[in-house]
Amino acid sequence: MNNDNYANANGELENLHYEIPQRLLRHTPRPREVVFMLTRTQLAIMYITWAVVRHHVHQRVHQLELPFPPYPPHPVWSDEVRVMMILWVARERRMFEMEMAELEYILGLGGAAC
Repeated sequence: MNNDNYANANGELENLHYEIPQRLLRHTPRPREVVFMLTRTQLAIMYITWAVVRHHVHQRVHQLELPFPPYPPHPVWSDEVRVMMILWVARERRMFEMEMAELEYILGLGGAAC
């Protein structure tokens, strides 16, 4: 490989001022630059489903003698909304983990705040 800028010019210096196309200068959005919006209906479905999940977990832990209720049918999401839901759930999981780390720190139970 030749690192000399002019080595491959073959005596032609006309391409020295070549402009890089703007599409090549765009960067991939960083996670904090990506914004997604869920509709009120989608958020309502998530929070209602979350309440069902909390009930299921509570019953598994505290009321083992009761029959376990069936799971509700899965909502049908478009691919775009499905990806947004995955990101939403991941964000909520991370928020919960951060809250628990803060709680441990504030109560003096070890661990460091995030």
